[in-house]
Amino acid sequence: MNGIDNLMYMSSTSDSAGSVTITLTFKSGTDPDIAQVQVQNKLQLATPLLPQEVQQQGISVEKSSSSFLLVAGFISDNPTTTQDDISDYVASNVKDPISRLNGVGDVQLFGAQYAMRVWLDGNLLNKYNLTPVDVINALQVQNDQIAAGQLGGTPALKGQQLNASIIAQTRLKDP
Repeated sequence: MNGIDNLMYMSSTSDSAGSVTITLTFKSGTDPDIAQVQVQNKLQLATPLLPQEVQQQGISVEKSSSSFLLVAGFISDNPTTTQDDISDYVASNVKDPISRLNGVGDVQLFGAQYAMRVWLDGNLLNKYNLTPVDVINALQVQNDQIAAGQLGGTPALKGQQLNASIIAQTRLKDP
């Protein structure tokens, strides 16, 4: 990002699931539209150097302030509605329309995040003459990502005592 006009400094954060956020801070009075274009241009030069999975998932550049303007909470009167249901609804139906409003730089979701965990029944796999690799291949055909992240994360079985981050030195070649 060297050479971008009025760039004061950069900071970054990452987590064990492989998500990275790089924040660029500009001098007061910098035109955010020009700064965004300059960042996108620099990023386009670096994109071919990134792993294929990162390129496929996408990289986003957003212009926003570091402070919150509004924090909203969502609840349901229906006792069968779970946190995951509410989070999935907000992510699917609320987040994108709000992020497209003029003047909105970023929308962040807090709380439960929707996730899918696939449980394999060895007896059923054997009955249909399938292997775990067959299941992984079927998921990949549907464009699902299987990557490093967490083993034993939520939602978990009652009484589960293991929760470990999976960190890979490089992209995995074999399932």
